[in-house]
Amino acid sequence: MSFDTFPLAIVARRIALRDLGGLTQTKEAIHEVRMTWLDALWRDARYAARSLRATPSFTVVAVLVLTLGIGATTAVFSVVDAVILRRLPFPEADRLVAVGEVNVKGDSEWGANLVAPQNFLDWRARQDVFSGLAAIGYASISLRPAEQKEPEVLTSQAVTADFFPVLGVKPLIGRTFTIDNEVDGNARVAVISYRLWQRRFGGSPDVLGQYLPGQLGDLEILGVMPPAFAYPVGATRPTEVWVPYVVPPENRIRGNDFSYYLRVIARLQPGFSLQRAQARMDQITAELASETPRWFEDRVAKVERLGDYLTKQVRRWMFMLLGAVAFVLLIACVNLSNLTLARISSRDRELGIRSALGASRWDLARGLLVESLMLSLLGAALGVLVASLGIDLLRTSIPAELPRVAAIAIDGRVLAVAVIMAVVTGLTFSAVPVFQFSRPAARPALTQAGRLSTATPSHQWLRAMLVVAEVALAVVLLVGSGLFLASFARVTSVNLGIDYHDVLTVRIRPLVGPREKDVALQRNPALLRSVLERVRAIPGIEVASLIGGGEMVPLSGNLITKDFGVPGRQVSPHDIDFTEISPDYFRAIRVPLLRGRFFAGTDRQGSEPVAILNDAAAKHYFPGEDPIDKVVRLQGTRTVVGIVGNIRHDGPEAGWRKHSTSRERHRTLRGRPRRSSRSFVP
Repeated sequence: MSFDTFPLAIVARRIALRDLGGLTQTKEAIHEVRMTWLDALWRDARYAARSLRATPSFTVVAVLVLTLGIGATTAVFSVVDAVILRRLPFPEADRLVAVGEVNVKGDSEWGANLVAPQNFLDWRARQDVFSGLAAIGYASISLRPAEQKEPEVLTSQAVTADFFPVLGVKPLIGRTFTIDNEVDGNARVAVISYRLWQRRFGGSPDVLGQYLPGQLGDLEILGVMPPAFAYPVGATRPTEVWVPYVVPPENRIRGNDFSYYLRVIARLQPGFSLQRAQARMDQITAELASETPRWFEDRVAKVERLGDYLTKQVRRWMFMLLGAVAFVLLIACVNLSNLTLARISSRDRELGIRSALGASRWDLARGLLVESLMLSLLGAALGVLVASLGIDLLRTSIPAELPRVAAIAIDGRVLAVAVIMAVVTGLTFSAVPVFQFSRPAARPALTQAGRLSTATPSHQWLRAMLVVAEVALAVVLLVGSGLFLASFARVTSVNLGIDYHDVLTVRIRPLVGPREKDVALQRNPALLRSVLERVRAIPGIEVASLIGGGEMVPLSGNLITKDFGVPGRQVSPHDIDFTEISPDYFRAIRVPLLRGRFFAGTDRQGSEPVAILNDAAAKHYFPGEDPIDKVVRLQGTRTVVGIVGNIRHDGPEAGWRKHSTSRERHRTLRGRPRRSSRSFVP
């Protein structure tokens, strides 16, 4: 401070001390005001507790209503928060996107947008808007049994080299894959999870360079991921092993077979927007379509936020469910407001006395607010307890395929929301009574008429309006619930084309086989036929069959597309969904035979190639004529021997696909037991 301003500061300090008093006196005055406010609040709390104890029936009903309302809302919010609202646990998660393919004429907006390997390879080579583009495929790894133990099946994923850099996660020890590992000769490597490292190797730092004894070959361990790393996020069965995804030779060229089974994720370049990435992918798709038009008939690329992609199938109905329970809580608030209004009407004389003794409007309002907040906080505490008990039930009743199911829990975020709900609920249901009864001018005089008064006309009007509001909210909730149930009933009554009741599905892999994959695959057909015959011999099995591909089961949305044609005529589209099955497959899932016959035991390699079409394909490719005994082009030429009913392979909300089947290789067993036989089910 300069010399010129120093006297002015001295003068200002003296004036402040003269007007406000000394520093010590000012501190004591502030402390006294604070203590006075806290004392008043404590008195109100004790008075509210005595008042609530004096009316146990009202207190019990109010707490019970609040417990159920806040408990239900808390439980549902914990699910919505874990599945929908939380950010993905990866660095700069807002730059993570999913890149997929969409059939503009056939795919649902909730589809998985699976990508063909050929398109992924071209995207990766041509794109310049992503810092990395990674593909995720299916992998199945089981370890050779030790002594007499059963083989251990590990949850696995086949991923490309950019998978870990795209998610922005580095291994705890070791390294991840490089693009050199995406070829057969260098693909016998693995990155393992922290959980598997601890369980199988005891957390030894010497794990690098050791081998997992896979049944189809040992896998050298390159690295261990951190404890918190998981993809998919919050899966009920976290991935334990990641292996390099090797594109099969037949999927490196654009032939006549179309297989869509990869999920593709990417990380945007810094400064690039989602719209710019979509525009660039549209440009790349247009370039590829000009080179190979058949591959892009009605197909486009779609770029969307990874978080939205993972939750898009459940986002809408989860918010609807949260809105429904919030409506229930709102109805509870209106109900409690009416009960509180009626209860305070009986305390009219008491409030009049307090007003006559000098209680201000704020004093009366504060007492009523404290009473309501005590009720709502008690109800919230019990509601959180009820929600925590119901979380396990919710977690087990929710389908395992739902993203981040394992992350559902009552944590700090949920508790904070519960407290906020309690405060808002208390303020909401006490607002009308507080406004009505905290006005000293509205207090009746201390007369006999005032003591006998129970409710003035204005009080009765308010209570009537609250009843109307409660009924209106209940009607809205009932109408919404009715529409929701009607939609659910329509979905559950949709003809799926199959009878899935009492059908068991088992994915089969050789338990003990040769070390080399090619030799094992040569042995599989004979092994699977032997397994099928043994399953059919089990008492209680009505019918059993095999289907090719572990992921090609009905309602999964996964199908292989093959080139299709009819000799001598032009057809469009030139491809058809394709599945390889054994005889009795359609009998196992009870798909009706419309014309012709099912496959027979004589339809095998070396016999005349045959095919079965579904009704949608028959009507599309053979309009107005009988397709039986017609020749089609499908992996060579085949004779159509049967027409079966349609199956909704993409789920109840999707339409019918044009579909064909043949007899070839199989990997998945399907069986239907007799209703009276359940002893063989574990």
